Amino acid sequence: MRERWFVSRKPGSASVTNKWASINLGFAPIRSPAEFENGVLRIRLAHLGDVKDKDRFLQLMYYFLGWMVGDAGKTFSTRHQWARFQLQLCRGHEENLALGNSVMDCITQLGVPWRRIVDALPNETEPHGAFKWNSYFSEVFFWFHVSCLGLAKTEVTSHHPVKMNWLLLASPESRLWFLRGLADSDGSVNIRNKTVTITSEPNVRLIKDLLTSLNANPREYWYRGNCGISITVAIANTLWIFSPFVDTHRCKLLRKLANARVFPRKWPSWLDLKVKRMILQGRDPSSIRNAVLDEDTVYVKLRSIKSRVDSKI
Repeated sequence: MRERWFVSRKPGSASVTNKWASINLGFAPIRSPAEFENGVLRIRLAHLGDVKDKDRFLQLMYYFLGWMVGDAGKTFSTRHQWARFQLQLCRGHEENLALGNSVMDCITQLGVPWRRIVDALPNETEPHGAFKWNSYFSEVFFWFHVSCLGLAKTEVTSHHPVKMNWLLLASPESRLWFLRGLADSDGSVNIRNKTVTITSEPNVRLIKDLLTSLNANPREYWYRGNCGISITVAIANTLWIFSPFVDTHRCKLLRKLANARVFPRKWPSWLDLKVKRMILQGRDPSSIRNAVLDEDTVYVKLRSIKSRVDSKI
């Protein structure tokens, strides 16, 4: 057990910027929600003092925990039990800047400084480039990775399943906040199937169990050899599965799909004429479907559009 925890260190800065706090949490595995909540509260109290809104603070911590399991990166010190939290989000959706800032604000709640760094330039895998953030090094993130996620320093969430069955004992609200963080990180909206899918393959069992515990009726979804867990857009919209802080592109698309009108039999004349006009313009069926959803909040199936293409209108 350590009597003092290293809070943060700005790379290359003078030692005067180093801060220490007496926490003595150690790095034993978390076994219950109470242990996790007690841990983050003690970190907060040691670094920043009193917690004015405890419920709100714990919501943010479960949300941040979801990002720790998701796509966020971690860099570990080679000499100390320190780690840095790193975040990179596609620049193709401008609201990702606000989303990233909201995630990093969770770190602020723990007393660890962070900063925006130079954006990643466009490349083959990220044609729009990416917004980037780095936290300072801290034992806080080592504790999250080793104690909360139950992983070794050398293990990564993309290949190794977390050991977090204790989450199933958390309150329904806490479980949902964790899933929101994970969905913001690893989630997607499937227009064709009208589902929301969370892809975190090493942790499929845990995600499915958490969603089942919230009566979300999850299903396994396989795509290109990868397994994700899907729920319907109706259930996802009711749960508010994505960030309540930022109206992201996923939130907007989910809302449109959940509220879209459907014409299962005969289309109204205006919709028929609009689709035929776009077909004559040479637009592909997926583009037509997405345009109708975006402009008119109407959902049409691809096969209905394709049948009109095949019949040459």
